[in-house]
Amino acid sequence: MVKLSPSGSVLAYAGLLGGSDVDGGADIAVDLTGNAYVTGSTGSSDFPTTPGAFDRSFNGGFIETGGDAFVAKVNPSGSALAYATFLGGSGGDGSASVAVDLMGSAYVTGETQSVDFPTTPGAFDRSQNGGMWDAFVVKLNPSGSALAYATF
Repeated sequence: MVKLSPSGSVLAYAGLLGGSDVDGGADIAVDLTGNAYVTGSTGSSDFPTTPGAFDRSFNGGFIETGGDAFVAKVNPSGSALAYATFLGGSGGDGSASVAVDLMGSAYVTGETQSVDFPTTPGAFDRSQNGGMWDAFVVKLNPSGSALAYATF
């Protein structure tokens, strides 16, 4: 990740996010206070998650089919993770896009092959619908510790 000054002439920070296997960022969003929300896919069981995050365990899947999705919130100075969590089930999972609301909740979308992708009670669609991939939509609470909702 790289953050430049508003003019683009000064490097504010630069850093790497990942573990010992293949990791790829797909999208980034920034909230009003300058926190960066990053999402993508990882094949790294040692991807750096944070205490209290929604899911700190790599769920499986092969990186060729997405590994696990991840969501990370980086503080405005780029010096620390506010949170970082895995997102997925036992099949391949990959996120494609992230947005953030005024309260700091992250909205993530992507694709999954996991029949056990985490969904929430009352969600629109709680079961994998067949085919190679299903889309998912997830809303993470502002601390990244729980799913506000998750649906296929």
